[in-house]
Amino acid sequence: MDLTYVSIRKTYRFPFASYPAIRLALLFAAGIILDFQFDILPALWIAIFAFSAILYLSGEAIYQKTLKTSAYHFAIAGYLVGVMAFGGAWHSIFNHQKVPVEVQVINKYTWQELTFSGEVYEIKQSSSGNFQIDVRVDTMFFESVPWPKSFNLRAVLNPGDLALPENLDLGDRMKFTAPIYPLKRQQNPYEFNYKSYLASKGIYAQAGINDILNITENHSVWRWTFFRQKVLDVIENNFSEETAPLAKALLIGYKNELGRETKTAFSRAGLSHIMAVSGLHVGFLLAPFWLLIPFFWALKYGRQIGLVLLIALLFFYAGLTGFSASVMRASLAGGFLMYGRLFHKIRDSKNLMAVAALIILLINPAALFSVSFQLSFAAVYIILLIAPVIFRR
Repeated sequence: MDLTYVSIRKTYRFPFASYPAIRLALLFAAGIILDFQFDILPALWIAIFAFSAILYLSGEAIYQKTLKTSAYHFAIAGYLVGVMAFGGAWHSIFNHQKVPVEVQVINKYTWQELTFSGEVYEIKQSSSGNFQIDVRVDTMFFESVPWPKSFNLRAVLNPGDLALPENLDLGDRMKFTAPIYPLKRQQNPYEFNYKSYLASKGIYAQAGINDILNITENHSVWRWTFFRQKVLDVIENNFSEETAPLAKALLIGYKNELGRETKTAFSRAGLSHIMAVSGLHVGFLLAPFWLLIPFFWALKYGRQIGLVLLIALLFFYAGLTGFSASVMRASLAGGFLMYGRLFHKIRDSKNLMAVAALIILLINPAALFSVSFQLSFAAVYIILLIAPVIFRR
């Protein structure tokens, strides 16, 4: 009996058949990594995918008729290679997107001062103390001649040269003058690729603010920055001046107003993670909904109504936090769990997390290389795989 137990333990394999989403996610991620390492052309990936699809379909058809194991193995090989090829092609297509023409034009004016006008959609303070203001530019000016072109620009403001205006809020329109900064390519293999990082956010140009000409409040409500700024204003009005910055960080992950001393104190205490909006916050958001699910069961079309309300709630909160990877992961997983409870479906957290990863990678395959994506999913899977073992012991 003991020898049998030892033999079983030595030949243990992870039951991928029970977790098809995990298998798909790993194969899809493998294709993305291969394309990232070798920079394969999209046409070659598509050819590999087409060949593997033919191999899979023909192998499956032969196996159904003859039950030959060789045909089954060919079908499996085609399936594995096909999913990896699809992941590689998907990343390659996104990676080979060309820089917008208007950005190519302004990058030729490196170190020259231009005038821009657009909507502010993000304000962050870097570790060096500079403010990074992301602007959706809709008009450029060449010697007072307007050129109506749209693109995203990262404008850097040095508080030692120019103070950040107190009346500048998310969603405001800003007109400013700034010289174009060069975005250099990665110099060393293991160096942080800042240019690729900005490109993953849809930003292909950077400038340094010399002067802010005017700021205009944007009254349009059809934008996320409007709702986010309203939430920040509500927090500002309901908390004291000392606690408001911390409340903004804890509730929606807005850490721009936290002092360096506060950030350092949280880091040394090992509590920085509570200011990164993720599963904890989404869990608190969904807790009341979880208790109300029996009420939806009792209503006609209650499950459908509950599902619509759930999706709206999660989407709205993800929008307030800027659709970060951790919030997207937690919202997708939480949404699937709630869907399973609403409609009495089987709920498996390991599979659901892999589905969430797949959806995020389909939206943005470059997210695989972001630290937030890696740490977020790694931490959750460590909990899901290790916690049951600890509890049994």
